[in-house]
Amino acid sequence: MTGRTFKKLMVIVLAICVLATSACGYSDVQRIEQVVNESMEKAERNSMVHSIEKKTFAMYCTDLSDENKEEIELCFMDGVTDIPYITVDTMRNIMIESANPNEHPNYDLTVKKDGNTVTLSRETNYNMTINCDEDTIHFWDYDAFLNMSNNNSLIDIVNYTGFNEEGEAELFQISDASFVRYGEDVTFRPGDYGIDLIAQDGEYYIPLKVYDDIILSNSGINTLYNGKAVFLIAGGNVDAVADEYFIEDAPKERSPELIDFNYKELCFAMDAMYGLKETHDITDFDTLFMKADLKNQLLSKDPQEAGQALADLTLTYFDDRHSGFLGRSYMMEEAVEAKIGPGLRQMLVDKARYQKAREEAYPDGIPPYEESGNTAYITFDSFRSDHGGLDYYKEDLSEHLDDTIALMLYSYSQITREGSPVENVVLDLSNNGGGESPAAAFVIGTFIGDGSVCLTDTLTGALVSEVFKVDLNLDRKFDEKDSLLDYNLFCLTNGNSFSCGNLVPSALHNSHMVTTLGQTSGGGSCVVRFMTTADGCPFQMSGNSRLAYMKNGAFYNIDQGVEPDFILPSPKQFYDREYLTGYINGLLGNNEAGKIALN
Repeated sequence: MTGRTFKKLMVIVLAICVLATSACGYSDVQRIEQVVNESMEKAERNSMVHSIEKKTFAMYCTDLSDENKEEIELCFMDGVTDIPYITVDTMRNIMIESANPNEHPNYDLTVKKDGNTVTLSRETNYNMTINCDEDTIHFWDYDAFLNMSNNNSLIDIVNYTGFNEEGEAELFQISDASFVRYGEDVTFRPGDYGIDLIAQDGEYYIPLKVYDDIILSNSGINTLYNGKAVFLIAGGNVDAVADEYFIEDAPKERSPELIDFNYKELCFAMDAMYGLKETHDITDFDTLFMKADLKNQLLSKDPQEAGQALADLTLTYFDDRHSGFLGRSYMMEEAVEAKIGPGLRQMLVDKARYQKAREEAYPDGIPPYEESGNTAYITFDSFRSDHGGLDYYKEDLSEHLDDTIALMLYSYSQITREGSPVENVVLDLSNNGGGESPAAAFVIGTFIGDGSVCLTDTLTGALVSEVFKVDLNLDRKFDEKDSLLDYNLFCLTNGNSFSCGNLVPSALHNSHMVTTLGQTSGGGSCVVRFMTTADGCPFQMSGNSRLAYMKNGAFYNIDQGVEPDFILPSPKQFYDREYLTGYINGLLGNNEAGKIALN
């Protein structure tokens, strides 16, 4: 009996079984036949003996400098040269080398091979199992396996140990009130998308892009391959490798094998990692691509057409401000047309309105810290910190006010100085588009003392709440002096307050210790996940790590933004500090101070 005859018999048998037990139509039989077809194709793939060619390529890590140039062995199946695989041993070596031994001295991975299954185990006993018969990758705990150090939280948001190299207390103190609820085990199923994991002759092979999707992208690292070299880019920054990545003899068309793999891999990665599937009513991305009329373009031979479809997906259909197309592939000759959705359009209009009002009030630029009457204003447009490059305890912080932590420390020293007139403190996030969560955590701690940041992993269901204090007066102690709670506290927001610029107002507002002013903040709950396609397009999207706030023990999504306690209808009111000081004092019943400010 031939395989084709057997398949037909299976379809008939399954159809009879279904008809015997339920009301079944022609579409049900079609569905059954599709399942059988997929099972037969999978069995045929697993029974193949592959012709495997191994080649060594240059690998550039983040940029083109000599110190960041290494070599990598790539494996190609059955003469297909644009879909590189790597061995499990190569995968392990990359993971070991990427773990900084100074920061994670205990990090280790062991490999256990068993038939067509191979398991990588961390020193923490969390493991990753690749089953080449089933074409699956299983994690007992995905978050714990990827966590570089078992000394940190399951998903570390603050990202500061709280100690310097001498063991002295520094910046953060993580509270025992922090907690973790571990998620479910996770099985990735690339085989369901027609993507093979291969075991042959005692070796195990995984597509480089699948490794990128599951492991590397979790750390903001992605791979690009142009037929001549491999590039590991950080944060979607293809410009750092552009001189070698963009080549003159690039193919004008994508091969049929690359077209097929690129589409399947994109569906696989986004089904797993896009954090707003439920919010955007997405069941799976193959269905979305058909409904959005993008599938034919994504399957085009023309790399320009396929790249444009990806840009349309991220900019028009997602329209979530965390998603976007970052650059053309090495095969594309032109940049894409940026056709943005209504949400992005409205954001640009609002941003221009407020920017104009701010420039009219501050033609020479708005100061990071200023005082108007009895009110201090702290203003910055992104959250950033120097991560060890700046010694906050020794350096003149007035020279580093573009660093958020330095700005908070400097502002505190000014507000609490002897003879200070300050009674009210305003955090102006009206042009803040987000940034780094450690800096955001420090701002939360600055204002309310016992701060917290919460996060949900939409892939695993894990929940993390990190509770902390900050060392605001730099005495290496964490006590009641380390906050601004003795002052009247306000936060200024509008639709431009996005991502961490939305997280901080949410935490402050829900503390009931800070009054929010202005307009509803811009939302943005998911942490950006940087990605690349198999044919070489870097992009970003709302990832599977979703920021939240906790109330009554429950985690709440902050994507809708924070409604202000008091509305300011005009952009000019945001930056007329004398008017705003008077308005705030009026709210507080401090009529005398309000009169002084307004006069």
